[in-house]
Amino acid sequence: MKDFILPLLFFMCLSLSSQDLITNKGESILPEIGDWSVGTTAHPIINFISSVFTDQSSSLSTTMPSFGDDLYFYMKKFTSHDRAIRYIAGADFDMHEETWNIGLGYGVERRKGNTRLQGMYGYTGFIGVGDTFDSADLLSIPTSIYEDTYNMNMSFSAFIGCEYFIIAKIAIGAEYHYGCNLNLNNNKTYFNIGSNANSTTLKINFYF
Repeated sequence: MKDFILPLLFFMCLSLSSQDLITNKGESILPEIGDWSVGTTAHPIINFISSVFTDQSSSLSTTMPSFGDDLYFYMKKFTSHDRAIRYIAGADFDMHEETWNIGLGYGVERRKGNTRLQGMYGYTGFIGVGDTFDSADLLSIPTSIYEDTYNMNMSFSAFIGCEYFIIAKIAIGAEYHYGCNLNLNNNKTYFNIGSNANSTTLKINFYF
């Protein structure tokens, strides 16, 4: 994951030479008050493309991206030009492993910048239930398997990141989350802060 984040940030910084914020049709490139956004994590697709080009011998058997690759959906609504309310929703049903997971989240985002490159920060909370979970990842679908058990995960984190609008109302970006995580599993409670409760995600967002 880290191998993709630095090149992404470098690309966005190099692209600052083009800062036209209105399209030829007069449409605003940046989100406006009242706009909604729907996004998802981008790294499953990146991992898939990487595996195809780096391992030709097994490219035919490469697994396509799926919900099991942390494809949760991230939605937000702009209440002002620099503030948005975040919502997270998703589910994972693995018929092969006979596992399932669902999760919901809520947060507040603040933004900085008047160019295609936007900085953002804020906080988010998340709650998930199911029969699998990886406590090392705050906002992803669980991946560690616990046989014949159910669990609940609650987390809270602060985040900082940036995104770059490649075209009108479509942006790619990266976020780093740091916080705490409470996992109830098989009548045992696990609580993590910091090193076991942080994550970095790549996202693509569509605004409308």
